[in-house]
Amino acid sequence: MATPVLDRFLSGIDNLVKSRDGAKLQDFLQIEPPLSDVYQQMVAELRQRYPEGSPAEADLLRRCEALVPRTKGSSSWTAFPTFMKQYFTFLRDVNVENLLETYDRLKGLLNQCVLALGDSQFGVIVLPTVLYLSKVLAKLAMGLDRRPDLIAQILKLEGRSDQDDNIEKVTLVEKSANVVREAFIKCLTDRSGTPGIHGKPEGKRVGIYLMANLCLKLLFQCGKLRNAEQMFASISAQSPPLKYFPASQRVTYLYYLGRYLFSNNLFYPAQIALQSAYDQCHRQALSQKRIILIYLIPCNIIMGRFPSSQLLQRPESEGLADKFLPICRLIIRGDYIAFREHLALDSPANEWFAQKGILLALRNRCEILVWRALARKVFIHGGFHGEPQAQARGPPPFLYLHKFESATRWLQSQHSQPLNGTINFASTGHSPDAQAGSNPTGSQLVHKLPDHDFAGVDEIDAPDPSLLSKFADFLSPDTYFDATGHSHPNSPGTLIETTHLLDYRQYELNPYADAKPSPMMRELEAILASLLTQGLMRGYLTHKNPRFAIPGARLRGALPTGFPNVWLTISGRESDDDHVPGWVQPPTQTIGLPGGGGGGGGRVVNLSGARPVGVQ
Repeated sequence: MATPVLDRFLSGIDNLVKSRDGAKLQDFLQIEPPLSDVYQQMVAELRQRYPEGSPAEADLLRRCEALVPRTKGSSSWTAFPTFMKQYFTFLRDVNVENLLETYDRLKGLLNQCVLALGDSQFGVIVLPTVLYLSKVLAKLAMGLDRRPDLIAQILKLEGRSDQDDNIEKVTLVEKSANVVREAFIKCLTDRSGTPGIHGKPEGKRVGIYLMANLCLKLLFQCGKLRNAEQMFASISAQSPPLKYFPASQRVTYLYYLGRYLFSNNLFYPAQIALQSAYDQCHRQALSQKRIILIYLIPCNIIMGRFPSSQLLQRPESEGLADKFLPICRLIIRGDYIAFREHLALDSPANEWFAQKGILLALRNRCEILVWRALARKVFIHGGFHGEPQAQARGPPPFLYLHKFESATRWLQSQHSQPLNGTINFASTGHSPDAQAGSNPTGSQLVHKLPDHDFAGVDEIDAPDPSLLSKFADFLSPDTYFDATGHSHPNSPGTLIETTHLLDYRQYELNPYADAKPSPMMRELEAILASLLTQGLMRGYLTHKNPRFAIPGARLRGALPTGFPNVWLTISGRESDDDHVPGWVQPPTQTIGLPGGGGGGGGRVVNLSGARPVGVQ
């Protein structure tokens, strides 16, 4: 049976392989519907001449083997004929109405194409085809991932078990990422040209960041960011510098790298990567620049640098001011209760932040800035700012911590009671944390409901029988230790008293042993100690007559000394090592000594006989 269309198609493929034209080869190997009439005619010929399961399929494989250049009667590129035969059978047998079957067939086709990519001599020819098939597979996988109901219905019709159903829904996109990662590894480990950071993109290495970006897109889609760690480590070790690749690849890669670092709480290197991606992005690519800003802005906010009005007025920033400016205002205000309310789980703003994956970072990392702003305001209005400049001696500026505690209790009162028929600060009118100051036990700043599992445990005089049976191992164990550390047996049902009338005051290491402050004071002092440890405040705390003192404030003043700029503090500390993990930079050029010719470059200079300066 004649197959004129297939014959011409194979002849065209043969010419492209001989000319090593990978781009046109990818144009030939189309799979996305709707296919043109020529492909429809070729599919009809395949079904007539090479039906599924017939012995004629062996003839089809032999025809595909003729496409590979032969050396001394044989060829080492055996994976390519198998791929071509699988491509034809894919066109012949695929049922696009069955999406899961299409996905399985397409994944198998891409696997075989990746095997063909691994050939050291001819593999680079199919690199554009691997990228094309990977994009189609990623599109199909992410589309199915958004339709779990459709997957469940198809699996039910196919008679698969519930366990298989769960596995498919969880790992569908991840399976696609694993296939794409294999192609990425083959591109990264290509030995053509100079390897490592001293080389430039040659051969299959031109596809390193194309495959890496697609794989990262899939990993972010399925939430498997840990799987990206090895990718970044491999790129750091073996990839040519990023600057040698096209701008589109650089911007996409730096965006995903910045998001990965952001998710791992490495905010300073994440800011560098995201800022570079934003700066290199084309000025007309507004949607891409907006996506970068969604993560660049919170990254800067966490480090104390708020977005400027000029940035928020740019076209790509449309709508972002409504999202981020309320958070900045709450941080400046120092209202920790309103801040928690704004980013609470039931807050209207929560859904957008959670969808973008930045909610927890903003909640957990920005609250310390809120407390710093509150302490700063209390110091401005109620602290001692030092003696006049004429006084050479005198105590350093300080703040009594009981004033900080009073301001905190005032905030709680403002959020717990209406003021003139309206609420002063609270957005909901009633915040649980506003009631935390009246907690008999536990935190005075975070409201926690009593754990009902331990209700009545303190009633050890006559506990309820059900309570005793539930906590028998705690209230009446088989053995117990006395105050001296000796073990004693205990008869069943006898309650153990855990209080001992021993005096340990001579061993007391608690600085508050003589005058113990309120529970809230201890929490507030711990917050200030954290700020001091992080360098966001400078000074020291005193336990007796609790105060926050700011020494060395005569030259610069109390505020700049005790409350330094947050962004300058963090960036100054982090900039000592501005290396961004996963970002390959060109090797730095070693500068030689002036007039020394080859004296630089790590050469050791012996100065044992050198004379002191000025000695003739």
